[in-house]
Amino acid sequence: MKFAKFLLLTLILGAFGYSADAQFRRSSANKTVTYEELYNDPYDINKLFIGITPLYGDVHVTNITTGFGVDATYYLNDFMHFKANARTPYYSGSDFARNAANKSDGFDGRARNYFHAEVSGAYHIWDKEQESKSMISLYSKNYKGAQWAAKVPQRAEIPNKRREILFARLGGVYYETTSELSRAIAAQGIEVVGTATVEGEEFTHTLSGESDNAVYGNVIGYGVSVGGGFTWMKNFAAKPDKTYEELVDDHVLSTFLDLFIFPVVKVEDFFHNPDPVNSNMFFQYNGEDVNTFMFGGRLGIEGHFNRTLGWGYGAELGVRPGLEKRGFYGLIKITFPLYGTKLDYKVEAFGR
Repeated sequence: MKFAKFLLLTLILGAFGYSADAQFRRSSANKTVTYEELYNDPYDINKLFIGITPLYGDVHVTNITTGFGVDATYYLNDFMHFKANARTPYYSGSDFARNAANKSDGFDGRARNYFHAEVSGAYHIWDKEQESKSMISLYSKNYKGAQWAAKVPQRAEIPNKRREILFARLGGVYYETTSELSRAIAAQGIEVVGTATVEGEEFTHTLSGESDNAVYGNVIGYGVSVGGGFTWMKNFAAKPDKTYEELVDDHVLSTFLDLFIFPVVKVEDFFHNPDPVNSNMFFQYNGEDVNTFMFGGRLGIEGHFNRTLGWGYGAELGVRPGLEKRGFYGLIKITFPLYGTKLDYKVEAFGR
């Protein structure tokens, strides 16, 4: 009886093992993909990329904005590239500090619209090519409806070439914004004296600490950014022999670290009514009495795709020169559409 049980168990395990092995061999065979390489040259990329940034979010300690902008990148041969971008809010409601200032009974004067612009030039310390691999998901038009969404995609490891760039860059940065000054004054532990003249009589008022009514003013800053980063580029495409769509990896990814040096950070003189309920008296305060700082920095990442029509993204985290103890910020942005061109419009002509 024991021998019969042992024999039965051995037959069951053997059958299971054979089935699993057959299934594994079928699965392995299904995962075998052959392909024809279409191109594989990370140096043969578009020279100019120009795009619209339909959405950005900038969270700064003194103001929060969401809006749109423009972005451009130009690659000069293999030794330099240039970048430029600008952004501004959609409307007053997406510029939080400006919107709050305009609605405040205690604020008088012009509340500046948030605006940020930057240009930079980067020198390639090294620009070289390396052997690499890409894990690319296999997609087929045979996946209909929700089948693709419910499917765990197979992935193929494809050898290709990767371009690596170590760069150093220098740029110029300008921004202007409405900011909440009351919390900066409280954090700095300072006193700002304002004056008002009514019928020839002069009155004074001192701001110190956080008041019941928020105080708003305008901040302008501009200077340079000095830093560098690392860029990885791929420009690869292959056509599988089976029913799968083309395998493409044309990603351009950069990480960067910059130091900000803003010799000019200015708080404009501002007008504030400390008791708008009982008085219509606005005091003028000297913006220079609010402390500012000129050094900051950022760490960021950005990327796009080497296509005639594509998209890009970016994110930053850092300290932006401005109001002392109120410099921390974070930024995310999406660029779409992003138009790319090689700027090569020559056509060969031959005589008959």
